[in-house]
Amino acid sequence: MNGNYKDGAGTLYKKYELQRNTLLDFYINYRKDFTEIESNLDAMVGYSWQRFDFHGNDWTHINTLGLNNDFNDIFVGGVYDLNIDEASADHVGKPYENAPVARWAQKLQLVSFFGRVNYSFKDTYLLTFTLRDDGTSRFSKDNRWGLFPSVALGWKIINMPFLESIRSKVNDMKLRLGWGVTGQQDINAYFYYMPQYTDSYQNGFHYLDPNGSGQWINPLYPNAYNTDIKWEQTTTWNVGLDLAFLNNRITAALDWYKRDTKDLLAFVPVGGVNTSNFMNRNIGSMTNTGFEITVGAKPVVTRDFTWSTSLNVSFNKNKITELTGDAATTMISAASMPSGTGGTLQYHIVGEPAYTFMVYEQVYDDNGDPIQNVYVDQNADGVINDDDLIKFHSRDPKATFTWNNNLRYKNWDFGISLRANVGNYVYNNPKYESSRIYNTAAAQYQVTNLLANTFLFDTESSISLNQSSYFVENASFIRCDNITLGYTFENLLQDKLNLRLFGAVQNPFVITKYKGIDPEVFSGIDNNVYPRPITCTLGLVATF
Repeated sequence: MNGNYKDGAGTLYKKYELQRNTLLDFYINYRKDFTEIESNLDAMVGYSWQRFDFHGNDWTHINTLGLNNDFNDIFVGGVYDLNIDEASADHVGKPYENAPVARWAQKLQLVSFFGRVNYSFKDTYLLTFTLRDDGTSRFSKDNRWGLFPSVALGWKIINMPFLESIRSKVNDMKLRLGWGVTGQQDINAYFYYMPQYTDSYQNGFHYLDPNGSGQWINPLYPNAYNTDIKWEQTTTWNVGLDLAFLNNRITAALDWYKRDTKDLLAFVPVGGVNTSNFMNRNIGSMTNTGFEITVGAKPVVTRDFTWSTSLNVSFNKNKITELTGDAATTMISAASMPSGTGGTLQYHIVGEPAYTFMVYEQVYDDNGDPIQNVYVDQNADGVINDDDLIKFHSRDPKATFTWNNNLRYKNWDFGISLRANVGNYVYNNPKYESSRIYNTAAAQYQVTNLLANTFLFDTESSISLNQSSYFVENASFIRCDNITLGYTFENLLQDKLNLRLFGAVQNPFVITKYKGIDPEVFSGIDNNVYPRPITCTLGLVATF
């Protein structure tokens, strides 16, 4: 096998890597009360420097003599008798496959200059101004820095003289207005704006020397890069109202917001450029509009029993408003099919939510079962092709809910947290795969009861089965995140010690009609075959 060293020798794997996160932060704060004009000023300026870096090497090498190609596979004395190849002695201690020692290193640096000014007049009129200047090593010097200002105004209406008569019942009434710009540069890559090369040995590619030396060579492989990539920027407008009643027994916060994002960063398909069919790019603009309300209350407060509860409800709608660059003017691929050969499942489409599914509309029989290979001919031309794909929901929920409850009775305490998503859709890839797996098991192992209550397709004769709307399911859910029950032993050791014994369960149950393992799939494409664990904890907290 010459220099390739694939001669049956034992291999010693020796790898080393060091990862670091170095952070330097400092700021100066100035605060002063101007009693003459009933004003307060709080100013701060600061600097932040952060570096993420890692480096490592691979010293993997041949550790034992190899075996020759003339194996004596006669079973003797309970073991196979294999012949040692003494000619491989000079391979011992040398790198596997005669490759050089592999080394790697990367670093990311972030630098920020920031400032904030808070000003209040009569504790009624409030102003906050912030400014950040952020730099990242991910982008070129022409796009490296992003300047992000914000302004927030507040009016404590409850302090106005004309509301003095209701202050015994209304504890807070505050109007908030805000505008600001934030930046995003996290593309999960380093120095993405410049050409970089990777030793193909690390990717498993080797080429026999064309000059006939018999050695294997490892050429450098060029990585994808984008010289024009830059900060994603989001401009937000919001209006909010804070309320409190009955000695703060009831509180409420209402917010309306609109977020316009430009230069969206996404990892998307490309054609005819670079050395990859996917790359990070700024692809366009998107708008998010939403309304959020948070209500807190103590419905019951007695000497022995207290019930505290809070409910958060949020509605959000996002829409792609523009696609730029050399992308398609109205549509660009966002995510590929998880199974099958190629094809796109999710798209960014102008006028539609991000990550919209594009599928064929499945036809069903009178029993509600899908009819194999039968889809709706949207344009009635007698042919099922890409022109018949429909926009079919997106991964993002239309509304989210969070409900927290804490109850205390004497020394007992009980807490429960519930969370819900409504209107999120998920592509159930395990359900698609189940037909193929079932048919294989039935044919090879005569196992026919694995999925007795599940409709299964004949995958051998299916046409575009993985693009059927049948597999895009409504994944709305109610999840219990946490349940806690505790008891506190007070005034122990002559009032010097309190002990709280508690038990907690995380993720005890999920209520959903989704047929997969877990309906909470951020990407909208479910490849999960393992359920989230249910975690039980028993603990003791001592307070001295």
